[in-house]
Amino acid sequence: MIRLAILIGKVLPRKSGLKLASRIGTLLGKNKQNPMVKAIRANQWVIRGQSVKPEVLNIIPKMVFESSAKCFFDYFHFLSRPEKLKEIVEISPEAMAAFERIWRNEPCVIVCPHTSNFDLMGYVLTLYDLDVQVLSFPNPNTSYKLQNKLRKSLGIRVTPMSLSAFREARKRLKKGGSILTGLDRPLDNTQEHKYKTSFFGFESNLPVSYVRMAKEADAPVFIMAATSQPGGKYRLEGSQPIWMEAGENLESEIYWNAKRVLSEVEPIIKQYAEQWAMFYPVWPQFLGV
Repeated sequence: MIRLAILIGKVLPRKSGLKLASRIGTLLGKNKQNPMVKAIRANQWVIRGQSVKPEVLNIIPKMVFESSAKCFFDYFHFLSRPEKLKEIVEISPEAMAAFERIWRNEPCVIVCPHTSNFDLMGYVLTLYDLDVQVLSFPNPNTSYKLQNKLRKSLGIRVTPMSLSAFREARKRLKKGGSILTGLDRPLDNTQEHKYKTSFFGFESNLPVSYVRMAKEADAPVFIMAATSQPGGKYRLEGSQPIWMEAGENLESEIYWNAKRVLSEVEPIIKQYAEQWAMFYPVWPQFLGV
């Protein structure tokens, strides 16, 4: 499917490709038995205040899949057209502040929600000569390994989360380098499972390793979020630097700082709810709404 998407992205004009992607996304979002549709319903029900009418909740997965499919096409479309990519991407002043810090070889930890075209934004970072280590989801399946291979071919340094990857990231930060990782995809059966963080008012098993690494390196955390904008454009939103605060013990320190970071990303996800491409249940207890 990924190889087919690469081919379609290369040969189809953007206007035609986006129309095709929109239709495919709408079809995928109609299947209520699809585990990803169920996850979207549960996730969106939570972030929209748990008061979504059933008829509205039936439409939302179609919107999320449509947004994701269009982003997927654009990603492969612009891989072979990097000279045109900067024309459609706006960098917010907050994100540019993080860029400048990286250029000065001052360490920072970038955390990203899975909004809009986050893969395309990863490619944009390489076009701006930003050398960051990307910590991706652990134990990737075959499809995800192919995606990581593609990312590496674009000059993106990708390392799936593991003890060795964390050690490499810590060394990188101490030397003035920077790292990037997602913060909203739930983890399964990891040692971080004990850190149940508060996200939209409910406990969730989200990654928190970025907190400890940022604290050890005395590096700020920056939130960066890709967002789709009118006219077929994108904008890379950013946050002010978030410095990690000391706690009474390691567990309270990680919990408190993760909560601070997540509370900053919540308004972004709310604002771009239809663009939140989270196909895994962040709160499994709400599956079936």
